[in-house]
Amino acid sequence: MYRRDFIRSSISSAILLQFPIVRTSHLKKKDRIGITSVVFRNRFASTCPRNMELKDELTLNSIPEYFVDRFDIHNVELWARHFESKDPNYLRDLKAQLNKHHCKLIDIQAEGVHDLSDTDQESREKAIKETMEWIDVCSLLQSEFIRIRSMKKSYDIARESLRKINSYAKSKGIKVLIENHFDLFSDPKKHAQIYKDIDGIGLLADFGNYPKGTDRLAALLEIAPYTKLVSAKTQDFDAFGKHLSYDFGQCIDLFERSNYQGIYSIEQWGKPDPQYDYEAIVDHMIDQIVDHI
Repeated sequence: MYRRDFIRSSISSAILLQFPIVRTSHLKKKDRIGITSVVFRNRFASTCPRNMELKDELTLNSIPEYFVDRFDIHNVELWARHFESKDPNYLRDLKAQLNKHHCKLIDIQAEGVHDLSDTDQESREKAIKETMEWIDVCSLLQSEFIRIRSMKKSYDIARESLRKINSYAKSKGIKVLIENHFDLFSDPKKHAQIYKDIDGIGLLADFGNYPKGTDRLAALLEIAPYTKLVSAKTQDFDAFGKHLSYDFGQCIDLFERSNYQGIYSIEQWGKPDPQYDYEAIVDHMIDQIVDHI
């Protein structure tokens, strides 16, 4: 590690130690943990890599029962790419499964073809339409949040598009989240600024989504006060199950010291590895979160 990187990292760690962690009672800890369907992308027909065999297939309708029975987790986050349809009948069936298993839909991770920050007006308007369609899905399923897809072009244009999106979402009772998603908002200053620029918008903090060279702890610390949902992401593991990419527990500690009281939604995204046992990864992440909150 270069000397300046060491100094910067040491400063971030020192700042964190100034704030004590307020622990959650044991009985309530799993109430603060969620799982996204992204973790099990290799088991969905729509996202299984072409060079992998689809095994133990999952669908969104099977997710509520699976998360509850296998992990004892009732907070569900769903990735747009796993929806088979936006048809109301399909969505009502999915809502019935969520209700049957006493699950709360905390967020839909919306996707689309177009960019809300595009300087091209036609493309931008298509992006707004795509996003509003996902807000309608959120409304029918009674999702608390919608995570807006990545925006990579113009901050000023993104802000104007998001004002329209946020107004529409408010009319449907849905809260808008902006994520650091290897885009404009992987700059923590812009990420914090969008919260200040648009009344009622919230931030989604992803542990992993920063370019190489970013001081991860300093970036997360800057956005922590405005964060409404945490994507508690891991990336790469060694053969013994040790997380290699960064200190996962330290990221949780940062948010606990920042008085974050929301949900940690478990996600894993790293180099594809057919040897990974994703259920074991989720078990480990649940244990880690429980130990740190």
